[in-house]
Amino acid sequence: MFQSYTFRLIALAALIAYLCMSVGQRLRAEEARRRERERQVPGTAFDASAIASQIGRLRQDHLAAVHSHPQHARCRTAMIATVRRLVTNLAYFRHERSEHETQGHDA
Repeated sequence: MFQSYTFRLIALAALIAYLCMSVGQRLRAEEARRRERERQVPGTAFDASAIASQIGRLRQDHLAAVHSHPQHARCRTAMIATVRRLVTNLAYFRHERSEHETQGHDA
């Protein structure tokens, strides 16, 4: 009986030691990855010279800059109409009215 208790105690100690080592190793690896990411990512500035003319137009006339793309409205309306036709032609939405439904609507 004493030997069984001693064996279980040794096995438990070994498992606890393995758990501590694996958790410590994982934490060290995560810390190393975090340090590597911080070291690799240098700060970069945004170069506004490429869009400076657009920014200037926006500052001069706000409404003209907002309404400079009216063709999207026509395209959007046509797209909605096309999708509406597509959806209404799906078999799920095309069902024949039964006699009971047509009698209820006629009365």
